[in-house]
Amino acid sequence: MADYNSGLPVRTEADGLDERVQSKIVGNATGTSTGVSNHLAIDNDKNAHVEMHGNDPLGLDEVLRLSEIGAITPDGVYDATNNTKPGNVGLIASSRNATPSDTTQTQRLTSVTNGTKRLLDIALHDGAGDTFSASNPLPVSLSSSNAGTEINDYNTAGTLAAGGTNNHDYTVTALKTLLLSQVWASASGKLKIDVQIETGVATGVFTTKFTGFNSTSDPNIPLDLSQPISIAAGVRVRVIRRNNDNQAQDVYSTICGSEV
Repeated sequence: MADYNSGLPVRTEADGLDERVQSKIVGNATGTSTGVSNHLAIDNDKNAHVEMHGNDPLGLDEVLRLSEIGAITPDGVYDATNNTKPGNVGLIASSRNATPSDTTQTQRLTSVTNGTKRLLDIALHDGAGDTFSASNPLPVSLSSSNAGTEINDYNTAGTLAAGGTNNHDYTVTALKTLLLSQVWASASGKLKIDVQIETGVATGVFTTKFTGFNSTSDPNIPLDLSQPISIAAGVRVRVIRRNNDNQAQDVYSTICGSEV
């Protein structure tokens, strides 16, 4: 008759004198029964101390980070090495309510794309929260000073022959935009001017914008623009001065505006 392998079940009573059997959850550090060294820690509140792990974009194991109060701290700043998948937090708005609370936070804000810009939609109101309208207009203050660098480019040509022409050119400064606001021309005799703008940088092709004449009673030709013309960097403004008198005379002109 063969022996029969059997075992008795473990039965314990209460702690103390009855020497109740206790069990522990442990980590096997080496994969063998003799290599137990990583014990699970449990605090006074009977909470197991564990680390939260997850996989990074490459599938490698990483530990989640917490703040000093236990809040998860997502990193929203992109880094090509350490944070290729930055955390994103959407801006949530409350529905319009006299007493906004957690339950009214139901609105996602919207935006529009314009080239490389992402522009957040807004509703502009006054300090009291009222909408601007014809009866509640937006106040605007006008200033006599212009932004940018003031340009008053003066030029003269002496003894211009009768029937002859002479060009006064101004090239807009690099990386600037000229807001052309005025052209002034004058001569003691009869004078005609054509104000032209080049079609592009160094194209040599000009488009006439204004033509003016003086007279014996008014030798000046003032061209004041109620709406300035924007002219790109490197483009030329040209004032063609023609002596319409029957004898040589000096001619004068000034190109005015501001560069921003």
